[in-house]
Amino acid sequence: MATIVFASDSHLNKHYARMTPDQLAERRQRLRAGLAQTIDYALAERADVYIHGGDLFDGPNPRAVELMWTAGQLKRLADAGIRTLLIGGNHDIPKTREAGATPQRLFDVVRLAHVFTRDTAVDWWLADLDGLRVAIGGLPPDPRLPAEADPLAALAEPIAPPEADARILVTHYAVQGRLHPLAEEPTIGLESIAALAGAVDCLLVGHVHDALDAEVAGVKVVFPGPTERLSFGELDVRCGFVRLDLARAPEGIRLGVQHIPIDPQPMRREVVRAGDLPPDDPTGWLVARVRAVSAPDQILQLRLDGPLPRAVYQALRVREAFEVGSDLNFYFDLDRRGLTVEVEPGEARGGGERVSARAELALVADQLRAAAEAPEERALLEEARALVLARYGSAGMAD
Repeated sequence: MATIVFASDSHLNKHYARMTPDQLAERRQRLRAGLAQTIDYALAERADVYIHGGDLFDGPNPRAVELMWTAGQLKRLADAGIRTLLIGGNHDIPKTREAGATPQRLFDVVRLAHVFTRDTAVDWWLADLDGLRVAIGGLPPDPRLPAEADPLAALAEPIAPPEADARILVTHYAVQGRLHPLAEEPTIGLESIAALAGAVDCLLVGHVHDALDAEVAGVKVVFPGPTERLSFGELDVRCGFVRLDLARAPEGIRLGVQHIPIDPQPMRREVVRAGDLPPDDPTGWLVARVRAVSAPDQILQLRLDGPLPRAVYQALRVREAFEVGSDLNFYFDLDRRGLTVEVEPGEARGGGERVSARAELALVADQLRAAAEAPEERALLEEARALVLARYGSAGMAD
């Protein structure tokens, strides 16, 4: 039996703008730990081949420390006799050919991995694995393809694997039915996958941040999911990697697929409806809510949603809640973008209208500036107003 370990979407070197330097260093270590689990598994199970399906790095120019760490991990595989195959992903492939090579190419140069680089045709790697002739092809994304393109239909050459007992194609593209409704990008159609039947036994797909598998016209389609969740928009994402076992059977080659889960860093979103805040002590209530859902290793987002009476808004000290959340969690984000302030009937902005909290901040700043007597004080208030509004609502981990 031949064993292949397939992982994808590790996004090493990812940057989070709002994290402190210490938080960012620790968060990047967590990203490395996710990838390390896949390599530890390959070594422990004595896999024949290790494949990474793209977005090994979060950009085409990772820091030297990430390259050195990754080289060390790939050397562990090489020293154990495990062959490593890599393709680039949409994050770590330069957007134009003139911009240079993917960072994965470095590992090909030093013979730690075989890297598939052609994006207009499928190249094939062929090997004998435990008595089985296995052909593995790689197709990294082509950044020049228009959003409406089907990458398999747009190839310059037909997909023609060499003679083998098992034929596996690895790529890093969106697949029809597994795409975010608002996303616009090249997508492999189900008809194109069905057309692979007879030529390709299994399609291994990176890029899709969820662990699942399917079958289209007899072609197994396998998504390993990422090795770590990246943002609050991925709260329900299952992280992990895949083990493939190939063995001879009376009916031909049997291909077994097993998803191996990875426990990501704890991440939670707590939604607080503005109407739940008590008018007598909104700050104390909110702080208690933050304390109740906090944990030292957790990435926590507290989202405030809905209309809030002006009197309650003015009594609410969100900075206090933010400081408590930051003290009790690995990282804390206070999202107020959904919060609005109720305007009483008869006020200048019109009866019964709702204004955003950002607009309310601007209104208060304008009132303070109008009341200031000295030109220097007015200038200082104007500068403070611009700074506060520019930073309002920014977050370190996007949706």
